[in-house]
Amino acid sequence: MSGALTFRFTTQAQLDVRRITSQLADLQRQVASGAAHNDLLGFGGGSSRLLNAQSLKATSDARGSVINQLQARFGVQAAALGQVSDASRLLSQSIREAISANDGRGIATELELSFSSVVSALNETWNGQPLFAGERQGNGPVKVTSLDALVAATGPEDIFDEAARNQTIDLGGGSPVILSAKASEMSQGVFDALADLKQLLTAAGGTIGQPISGSDTAALTALAERLDLEATKFTNEEGRAGQLQSRFEGERVRLQQRSNLLLKEIGDQADADVAEVSVKLSSLLVQYEAAAKTFSELSKLSLLNYL
Repeated sequence: MSGALTFRFTTQAQLDVRRITSQLADLQRQVASGAAHNDLLGFGGGSSRLLNAQSLKATSDARGSVINQLQARFGVQAAALGQVSDASRLLSQSIREAISANDGRGIATELELSFSSVVSALNETWNGQPLFAGERQGNGPVKVTSLDALVAATGPEDIFDEAARNQTIDLGGGSPVILSAKASEMSQGVFDALADLKQLLTAAGGTIGQPISGSDTAALTALAERLDLEATKFTNEEGRAGQLQSRFEGERVRLQQRSNLLLKEIGDQADADVAEVSVKLSSLLVQYEAAAKTFSELSKLSLLNYL
């Protein structure tokens, strides 16, 4: 074999060894990382599909995270609405018991307790934002702090401090969902009843004693009925919060299923086939040994040509 021919074969064998070494390194990387390629360039025409799947999965996961947080919000919201309902119903019950016992001396105390419970519930927050103040951040929507201030109020603006619009959320369906009615939309009737009861007590000298007069009995009976109606309204609002919670739970499940499908699609495109890679590794190792042996033998011949 001439020196020139030997040199050409030696060079080719050397190139084969380098090529196989590079391929072995890439296959070993795939086994270690589980990824078919280092970057998007390696996917060629499939890179746009991979990017699209990754983007859709990120969107689904983000919406799912928001819904998980909303589930906690609706739990707090339902509890607050239930608290207003309970406060109204308990006051109504106390009034009826007072009428039955013909002794109204405990009504004033029950009124104070119910007022405090209603205000506290309507000013409830979630993650620092008032639940029933609409879009507005900051303080709660009910700004009266005493029954005297409630009685002195000349209109809703003296009782409530809210945003013009309700707080909503749009999870991408194009139809924003109202998370809750505002305090003024739900509780004006409750506060009117509380204010009327306070005025009745004030007219009686601060408390209704024993026995209860016929006119006071009639007024108290009417107020108890009003409070029962308001309690029912808040029970219905609590039910609406539960319906929204169930609706969002269904949406969360759907988003999770979609995310799982997209994860599979991403894996089908981006993950290395370990079994196929193992076969290629075995084949390349055989080729490497052969190329290395050939290169070694040709290198000796090439060296002899120069001796």
